[in-house]
Amino acid sequence: MKSTKSQLNMHYEACPKKLEARQQTIINVHRKLFGNSIPKDKQYWSICGRCSYENGKLVNLCEPDQLIKAKLIRPQQFYGVEIEPTIYQFNKNSNRDINWLLGDFYDTMVEYSNHNKFNPAIINCDMLLMPKCGVEYLSRILHFITSLKIKNVMIVCNMIMKTRQHVAKAEDIISGLEKESCFQASMNECDWKIYNQFYWYNGTGKTRTKMGTIILFKY
Repeated sequence: MKSTKSQLNMHYEACPKKLEARQQTIINVHRKLFGNSIPKDKQYWSICGRCSYENGKLVNLCEPDQLIKAKLIRPQQFYGVEIEPTIYQFNKNSNRDINWLLGDFYDTMVEYSNHNKFNPAIINCDMLLMPKCGVEYLSRILHFITSLKIKNVMIVCNMIMKTRQHVAKAEDIISGLEKESCFQASMNECDWKIYNQFYWYNGTGKTRTKMGTIILFKY
């Protein structure tokens, strides 16, 4: 979805609901499973969205800022992928220690892996998709990571669970994944685990959208 000019120029503050969701599903879960911060040779990949204003500063407690301040990562470990060129340019101008990338999330990760530059500890796949479509994209990422034999990695995937008249359940994600051949192959080939808690939270702003988070990990 393309952003309008008015949306790009508006004042933006980090959403408290997103802050809490990242704390619960990324920071806390990683520390429970793997440790307080990701190793120096590992990376954090994210569908990052907009993280800066026009004045070239990171939004206070936007995704990379929150994780850096929590000492989960260092700036150069953050790889933020954005498909909208204008938003990408805002981000790139905000902090050049951070890796800002333009393109599709999956395709960009594949490109980096082709140049032996891909070594994720955390993949944050924040999708504006309901499970019916989101499980296919998640399955592709899972199969991709499995094929590279990457160890000590977690995939955090957010999907829309309720919007207007459309409603989904956590079970819809699991049942949808089980129908995907990429998911089946990954689970058979590798010891992936599904984290035992499914996280629910409200969408950003005043929207009535409900989001859900599923976490997969492997050692």
